[in-house]
Amino acid sequence: MKENIWSRMLNLDRRWIFLFIGVVCIVPFFFPFGLPVLPTAHVISIFDYVENLGPENAIFVSFDFDPGTDPENMPMAVAVTRHAFSRHIPVFFTANAPLAQGMLESGLAYITNPALEGYFHVVSWQEWAQYRDQGITERDQLEAAWEADGNVLPANSSGWVFEGRDFAKLGYLPYFSLVILGMTSSIASQYPEDMNGNPLVEMPMLQEHKSLRDVDLAATFSGTAACTWWITYGREKIGLPVAFGVTAVSATDYTIFIQSGQLIGQMGGLRGAAEYEVLLQNAGYFDKPDRAFIGMDVQNAAHLLILFFIVLGNIAYFAGGFHKKGALLKGRR
Repeated sequence: MKENIWSRMLNLDRRWIFLFIGVVCIVPFFFPFGLPVLPTAHVISIFDYVENLGPENAIFVSFDFDPGTDPENMPMAVAVTRHAFSRHIPVFFTANAPLAQGMLESGLAYITNPALEGYFHVVSWQEWAQYRDQGITERDQLEAAWEADGNVLPANSSGWVFEGRDFAKLGYLPYFSLVILGMTSSIASQYPEDMNGNPLVEMPMLQEHKSLRDVDLAATFSGTAACTWWITYGREKIGLPVAFGVTAVSATDYTIFIQSGQLIGQMGGLRGAAEYEVLLQNAGYFDKPDRAFIGMDVQNAAHLLILFFIVLGNIAYFAGGFHKKGALLKGRR
């Protein structure tokens, strides 16, 4: 009887394993486990750097990935953007490929979706034109004037973001490495208009930050080696501080840049994004972590199940005496 049970375990139809994996990957989305995620030094260094910036500074957030690495790269870019928006740090958004521009649009749509708790309410460039005509462009004065005119922030929103004051969608241009090089002299020379056709030279954030020399950080999120362009043409040419968000399989490839002091820090894979979300929660910016944290529950559950099957298979192999049978057959050859 025991041999029959062990034999059945070793010959379990793989479709049952696929079913179990599917179930444990679905359950955490509805019933999160909340397994702890402890931030590492490389992620903390990025968070602390952004935490020390404010409305007088500016950063680049570059969506340098395509749909293939969206599950890993998107939560990273979203987390850093939400951090910047929460601190009213002006953000220039770029992309290194046409598909990456689509990722940029998708990421901003998520952050500014009114149906989600903690979203940021966008005020378009045209909507606050009258305030620019009155010379009201300083961040706090602009928000005060906007709300004084009867504009009320929805209860589920984290704050206002003014296009041209808090962010600018620059998007994609071909030969992006040369675009970075060109922006070290002038951002407007490479992007006369943003993705919506608005003139960059009229935007207050560009008037205060005319080139990459006036920018305090470039955070690139990539699934390829394109992220190193920011090191080559930004960090090494003008000393631009750079941070990476890369896929888990390529994270070790860029550790040398941290060791050499060329990177502020690095987020590796879904885990890195989850760590940043935990830091945002611990700092009081949001009540709970976002999608990467839930994704870690899914990943952890799947890994634990795989480990369980490995252990169970080994128990069945040795308890059923199959290792002895294998040795006996080998000795007869």
